Amino acid sequence: MKKIKIIVTTICLFGLLISLTYCKKFLQQDPISTVAPDKFWKDKNDAGTWMAGIYNQMQTTLSSAFFDWGEVRSDNVRVGGTGNAQQTMISNTLSGNDADINGITTWTNLYTTISLCNYGIKYFPGMIESNADGGAAIYRDYLGQCYALRALMYFYGLRVWGKLPLLTDPIENLSQETEVARSPVDQVRARIESDIDASLQLIGSVTTQRFYMQKAAVYALQTDVAMWFQDYNKALTASQNCITESKCQLVTNIADWKNIFLTPATSSEAIFNLFWSVTERGNGVGVCSKVGSASNTNQYEPRTFIWQRLKDHVDPVTGKSIDGRFWAIFDTLSYNTAETYDAAVAQMGKYSPWKANAPIGTGFTFQGNSDCSVAIPVYRFADVLLLRAEALAHTNNYQGALDIVNNIRKRVGYTVAAKLADYSGDITAGIERTILEERQLELIGEGKRWFDLCRIGKIYDYTDNGYGYLKEVMNPILAGTTGGIQFSGANMGRVLFPINSAAFNANHKLLGDQNPPYDE
Repeated sequence: MKKIKIIVTTICLFGLLISLTYCKKFLQQDPISTVAPDKFWKDKNDAGTWMAGIYNQMQTTLSSAFFDWGEVRSDNVRVGGTGNAQQTMISNTLSGNDADINGITTWTNLYTTISLCNYGIKYFPGMIESNADGGAAIYRDYLGQCYALRALMYFYGLRVWGKLPLLTDPIENLSQETEVARSPVDQVRARIESDIDASLQLIGSVTTQRFYMQKAAVYALQTDVAMWFQDYNKALTASQNCITESKCQLVTNIADWKNIFLTPATSSEAIFNLFWSVTERGNGVGVCSKVGSASNTNQYEPRTFIWQRLKDHVDPVTGKSIDGRFWAIFDTLSYNTAETYDAAVAQMGKYSPWKANAPIGTGFTFQGNSDCSVAIPVYRFADVLLLRAEALAHTNNYQGALDIVNNIRKRVGYTVAAKLADYSGDITAGIERTILEERQLELIGEGKRWFDLCRIGKIYDYTDNGYGYLKEVMNPILAGTTGGIQFSGANMGRVLFPINSAAFNANHKLLGDQNPPYDE
């Protein structure tokens, strides 16, 4: 297994200038190269260095954002600490000019990653054509990765902010236009899908490489995009391609399930992970401070009903809990009743090893915030399978959908099967809810739940006609949250994040195009 090894930051690595005037950097579409392009893109070393920089920057982009964007506003978590940012996020009271959440609502890091991909997309074709340093095949793979990673970044941005400025050319001189209006959702979607298609024509097929994009991961992304737009037939094709390409197999016991997160390089279910190493980066990934920290109180805690649902997965004969995810995620000795869990400053141990020489499920060895080295799954096998199950349900293959759910359960010891005979009325909706609940338990802490809530129903319809599943789940929680703003009426637009107010000061083409009901 090969990890992208980062020695120094992208900027130092490439001698790049991060000093555009303030009015030029609303998208952080820099860096501008201080080295003439024909002097840099010369050999395999240059190409590998550039790709290392892209992954380094994407780690920076997603370090905490994968959790803030994809988990925090969902029903998965409650506030664990006392910070203003946590209270703002949980209560759905975001604004475009809030110092406490500026780091969450800014898209600076997102566009820096896109910018680095843009350089690769421009200059790798020339290296391929000239076969520089005999590395044409390597450069083709790198070019495919650049397209896929740009698509992934735009897909994150699309789900978080909706309309986006589309930047596809690198900024190489101060005279280039950097003020760009937001493009409609359908154009952003077309860009994402086009980049995925381009990637699939170029990218490699090495299934043992889990820490950077290969073809199986691109098919996983394609599945996710298709499901976001409810294109179920395309999702079925893409997910089957992912299954075939990845050669993944479901694990057979809870220890191997745990290793999906601890040692993904050797896991049969891992597809694409980002690995944060304190040794390589000099600072820890944000997930420890979010849900499981040895330093201090973590910012968020899984809600009690998640703990209870896993505990309630019992053997119908013995009445004992049998879902291994229960003790792979929670300290079941410290939290042995719902009351003790609810009263505790609860930590999630999904990314932390069990304590040495202790019974499984009786505690974890948590890392400190500054020492947090974690491999976060961007896409993994169960994620893709459960998306496929949804697509099967929506194309009337109900038994096929339930078979996937039952296989996901069985591999972690929960052998109680979902049966088609248990459903009546709107069978599609009923099975969809079963799948979504399974995704919630399986993928908690992986930045998926908020997007699942938003994905079901009519997206980008900011009226009371859309987002039925989101409202069904979140409005009762928000009604019981101090100062909570529910999703209804004018506040349906809060499904999206606000654009940070600094962007409007820097880019006049954004003026008048804030996501309502937020102010500029």
